[in-house]
Amino acid sequence: MKKSILAIVILFVLSSCSLFEKRICSGYESDATTFRAHANAISTDTQFAQEKALFIAKQNIAEEVDIYILDKFDYQTFLADPLFEQKLTTARKTILSDISIICSKTIPKKELFKSYVAIEISKETIDRELKRRLQEETQ
Repeated sequence: MKKSILAIVILFVLSSCSLFEKRICSGYESDATTFRAHANAISTDTQFAQEKALFIAKQNIAEEVDIYILDKFDYQTFLADPLFEQKLTTARKTILSDISIICSKTIPKKELFKSYVAIEISKETIDRELKRRLQEETQ
């Protein structure tokens, strides 16, 4: 009987550790004013795990930003105008380089590192950059 209880307690402790890890940097969701994304990655190198998690989070937020831009500017409009499309592409790259890291944690596990990251960018920043790029003169 004691062995059964001990086994149950060990299973509970192990599962609660994995539940705790799933919540690291994951409580951040997009809202009406801000886009947010989170991701995690595992590697044998701590820096690579961090870079990989950041890359995945940027991919996730890029999808939201793309949808926002396409909703804001009719997709058909900028397909017909390569200069307009180029300006939007340049703005998008700038926007994605200006994200803020709001949560970052790396946990060593045996010979691996598990990195968690959450990022955000405000819609106001996106709008400002789009407006700036679209008002630029062609050079």
